[in-house]
Amino acid sequence: MPAADTGALHEALAALRRLVDAAEPRLPAGGPERDARRRRLAWHLDEYLLPRVRDLDAPLVAVLLGSTGAGKSSLLNALAGRRVSPSGVTRPTTRRPVVLVAAADAQAFRGGRVLGTMAAAGRLDLVVDEAGFAGVALVDAPDLDSVETANREAADELLHAADLCVFVTTAQRYADAVPWEFLRRARERGVPLLVVANRLPRAEADRQAIMADCRRRFEDEGLGRAGPAEPAGPGEAAAGGPLLLLGVLEGDRDEELDGLRPYAVHALRERLARLAQAGSGAASAVKLQALRGALEGLPAAVGAVAADLEADERRAAPLRGAVARSYRTELAALDERLASGVFLRGEVMRAWQEFVGAGDVARALATGLGRLRAFFTRRRGRGGAAPGLEHAKQQAFEELVAALVRHADAAASAVAADWSSAEPAAALVADRPDLWGHGQELPARAREELTAWLGRLTREVRERGGNRRAVALAASVGVNALGVVTMLAVFAHSAGLTGGELAIAGGTAVVNQKLLEALFGEAAVRSLIQDARADLAATLQRVLDADAGRFLALIGPPEVAPAELVAAAARVLEEAGRLAAPGGSQGADGPGARP
Repeated sequence: MPAADTGALHEALAALRRLVDAAEPRLPAGGPERDARRRRLAWHLDEYLLPRVRDLDAPLVAVLLGSTGAGKSSLLNALAGRRVSPSGVTRPTTRRPVVLVAAADAQAFRGGRVLGTMAAAGRLDLVVDEAGFAGVALVDAPDLDSVETANREAADELLHAADLCVFVTTAQRYADAVPWEFLRRARERGVPLLVVANRLPRAEADRQAIMADCRRRFEDEGLGRAGPAEPAGPGEAAAGGPLLLLGVLEGDRDEELDGLRPYAVHALRERLARLAQAGSGAASAVKLQALRGALEGLPAAVGAVAADLEADERRAAPLRGAVARSYRTELAALDERLASGVFLRGEVMRAWQEFVGAGDVARALATGLGRLRAFFTRRRGRGGAAPGLEHAKQQAFEELVAALVRHADAAASAVAADWSSAEPAAALVADRPDLWGHGQELPARAREELTAWLGRLTREVRERGGNRRAVALAASVGVNALGVVTMLAVFAHSAGLTGGELAIAGGTAVVNQKLLEALFGEAAVRSLIQDARADLAATLQRVLDADAGRFLALIGPPEVAPAELVAAAARVLEEAGRLAAPGGSQGADGPGARP
């Protein structure tokens, strides 16, 4: 299969691989199997599908898989004709995969094709020997039921990178549960299968009964015709179809070889020799069968990962709801605090009174704008206006920031308490005491946002005060000072004070109102303050939303949607189908064709 023929298929697989990498669930829920599904899919793409589609001529990878002590190493030594993988009573015997390749294939294997990641990381032992089968890499895998997690994971990785699986079992252990979990994954993976039943009893009746039961189990699991799709050799008809079920008698060992006796594995050697026979096309047929099976199994594997993402989103929805609810409650409480008129009291108003003096501004207002302008000109000349207004502004900001901190503390504490009682999220807050209060950056962000709000308000004052009298008065008071005056008027109106009620709140509020009305007129003042109040509400919400973002970032949606994964897998099959269609690059035997 020339590389140019499979370019579109390879690109579709590469796009799917990128999405799988981004499809990481955010919640520590779903169990280890959820993470294992995604890890297996990524490995399968990296170590098998992508390199195999890129180069069908790379050596066929035949993996010997089986339980502890089943005789995988003994089988490999028998096939090699010498001791290349140690066997023995110490378990696990094979701790690192041992790969037997013919000398002519060593360079191709080292080139980082199939199993390239394992080879590059030094996680396998490569044995180059003339006794190897040309075009076939035989891999002695660690035990799939090993007590060591790393060994089990390596065996699982090798299963998902195999063109051919040689399953090695024994008369005593062929029905064990753990191996059958691997075999079911092999069926889902679509990898061709050969079976070696080791240590069979020598009594003919007992041996036939075990072999018949073993075959029945494979057929019941849909594995009865899982062998390589190439003609059976002489003497294999008794094996019953494509599944080569090879029986090895108890005691058929060659101690000097540290393996099974050569005659005991003759049928398997013949099968592998036919795969290695140049020009027969047998190896290509097996690789294509494995590739077809892998591609056909891809939607199910991708669908499982997509389902995990959907489940993660279902778990995250109520957690996000708790965040929104808590911060919404505290924002409403902050609005009530503003409506209470608290910012018309205390240091804010004292600072304003320092600016206006003991009724001086009110008297100036009563005598006309000219007198008022002269009053402000004198105050600015003495340096009295700016310091007083700056003090009022700072006090107002400090009041607002302190209120934001208190309400953010309450919201964060409520969210953390809610999450700590929910199993999917409890681990997220268990070691995060910082989540039980406001974020460290909230005060600085609040000051920054309030400063920006006041800047917008000041620009609005400048733009609306366009008549000559307003310009002259603004020149006397100062545009920035009028921005602060407007800010204080916003606080007064936030408390629901209008018209005559402003006088009840104090002469200072009346001065605010009259100053602004002198500039813009009564109707314009109402519009200006209404817009400023809405902007202030949005500003306060942004500050609290940013604090809530600390929680949402922990359970944010993944970078890829489940539907994107499913669509990417569909595109892979579509490209494979183009190769298999009449007139396509591969015809009916291409990788998209069904076995």
